Amino acid sequence: MKRMSYAGGTFVTSDEVADALVHFVAIVPRNRRNQVVIVPGFDAGGTPSPVALVLGPTSQIMSQHEAVSYAEPETQGVADRVREQARSHENTARIDSSNGKANLDYDVF
Repeated sequence: MKRMSYAGGTFVTSDEVADALVHFVAIVPRNRRNQVVIVPGFDAGGTPSPVALVLGPTSQIMSQHEAVSYAEPETQGVADRVREQARSHENTARIDSSNGKANLDYDVF
């Protein structure tokens, strides 16, 4: 499990979901709008509670390992959905074709 820090608050979620959220923030192009991402957070007893995050180009999040007294819940499906939402942004880039050639502007990533 990992503790996520975001917007002055923290929550605990699975390793898969935490890694997917970090991946999401790392690849969202600067020219995209914020998106709401809902993931499971867990209390000290392992009870899930939804956490809604507004993530976008300027989001800053942090994750670190958190020892818990319960087994890590299965959240692969949630992590897959977060990664898919992130992938919908991956292939977006400005294309400069003013010189007759298509050049991707990788600075937008």
